[in-house]
Amino acid sequence: MKRVLNVIRHDIVSITRDSVMVNIVVMLLVLAAAAATLRHMGLYPEWWHNTQLLLLLCYMPGMGYLFAMLIVDEMDSGVNQALLVSPASAMAVLCARVALPTAFVLIYAFAFIYSAQAIDLPFHHWLLPVLTLSMSVAWVTLLVPAISRDKVQALGLFKILNLYTAIATVGLFIPQDAWYRPVLWLTPASWSLNGIEAFIASQEAAGYAWSFGGLLFFGALVAHAAWLYLRRQAQ
Repeated sequence: MKRVLNVIRHDIVSITRDSVMVNIVVMLLVLAAAAATLRHMGLYPEWWHNTQLLLLLCYMPGMGYLFAMLIVDEMDSGVNQALLVSPASAMAVLCARVALPTAFVLIYAFAFIYSAQAIDLPFHHWLLPVLTLSMSVAWVTLLVPAISRDKVQALGLFKILNLYTAIATVGLFIPQDAWYRPVLWLTPASWSLNGIEAFIASQEAAGYAWSFGGLLFFGALVAHAAWLYLRRQAQ
């Protein structure tokens, strides 16, 4: 456990060294404060439903990318190879590196939800959809270093993964009965948003069904990314 904690401590130091992470955290806090202020002032009420869902979804993959780039940097510098021969198991290090950014996005997500109060749902209705969205962090964190050979490839892959996640927001702006809407079901983020929409409409069974389905869908993607990541580490 101590060795894994050392890895987490190393990651925190590395991710905050160039102030990028600090700047992002400050920006997210300012965004949450601004959203809460505008909401409680009663401004732009017709925008709040979709705005909260958009903001809730769009920052999560980016957090995974920051930690993915940390791993890519370590692969370039040789630090990653040193970790592989250390007493800490590869699986323990993997779990620690996924848990850290995931914990951050979950804490921020619920802080944003309850500060903005744009959508009135109980905690147990938010939990599964937000957990599903947060899995995008683990997916990006693992898949980018598992496939990319350098930082240029890592950036290009992240843009694709981010688009794949963010395209779910299209569902917020098209009719529910649009014939092409099922195409969006190819991304698990759409399942999560459908779950939230069902809860808002007081369709609790559908909300849980969509949310749980999205969780399984994203879980399969994360498991595949973990397998690719561990396979590359073993090479």
